[in-house]
Amino acid sequence: MRLYFCSDIHASERCWRKFLAAGTFYKADVIIVGGDITGKFVVPIIRHLRGPATATFQGIERRAETTAEIERLLRQIADAGQYGTVMSEEEYEAHTADAALRDRLFHQLIMARVTDWIEFAEARLRGSGIRCLVSGANDDFFEIDAALAASSVIEDPNGRVIDLGGIEIVGMGYGNPTPWPCPRDISEEELGERIDTAVTGVRRMDRAIFSFHVPPHHSGLDNAPRLDANLRMVMSGAGPEIVPVGSTAVRAAIERYEPMLGLHGHIHESKGVRTIGPTTVANPGSEYGEGILDGLLVDVDVAMGSPKVQLVTG
Repeated sequence: MRLYFCSDIHASERCWRKFLAAGTFYKADVIIVGGDITGKFVVPIIRHLRGPATATFQGIERRAETTAEIERLLRQIADAGQYGTVMSEEEYEAHTADAALRDRLFHQLIMARVTDWIEFAEARLRGSGIRCLVSGANDDFFEIDAALAASSVIEDPNGRVIDLGGIEIVGMGYGNPTPWPCPRDISEEELGERIDTAVTGVRRMDRAIFSFHVPPHHSGLDNAPRLDANLRMVMSGAGPEIVPVGSTAVRAAIERYEPMLGLHGHIHESKGVRTIGPTTVANPGSEYGEGILDGLLVDVDVAMGSPKVQLVTG
């Protein structure tokens, strides 16, 4: 059995299209996104009464004279995992002055893209024989869960066990606390309890896959710059100070249950493949902002276990 796994594509249209093509391209039986499918930024494109429409995207002021140029800019913004929206000067001023209005627009844009993605997946994968697993994670609002559940081709392993045919996968989108107030950040204690509940239905741990969004603490898959109280990187003489920020609850669960494989994401700059006891653990990393899809290709002998994992980029 072959699996393709990626994570943290954060609303990148280009990455989503690549993900849906990964099953055919890599000849995978199952394709999996391990969470954080939604984006973080809205880019207003302002139509002015006089002159071209303007927007600030990736730190550069963009100008669009025609409808075709606006459409091209919207595509660039979407491929980079952000939400472009066209508005008048009056609408822009109203959103600037009203936080609730901005939040409502952000949620609308998120749900519109998730809905579009699901419809695209239905058209692309129905009848293909490729199973598609997608779950929300710490950055994703809970509203997306119902949309994923309504799909006829997407399965959500979040908090439950799914039989892939000889091996089982269990998902966990909740994560340990981050410096930012994310929707699914919880304490290590609660995360450990949720993991224990979720894995109850696993029949054979030596054939089980834990698709837990956050990586295990001090695993080499969770290294990130240390931040100070103002969320600025702490610098040392050699550059940013790097520290492990993964979950102690996830590590404890892997050490206790010894699953065949742990698939993780969350820390974009810490890709790699490691072992914790008999368990192979891996993080593909993420370069979604550049439209690059980092992934893991996993070959499993269902009878013997012992997964072979390789990092791939497309």
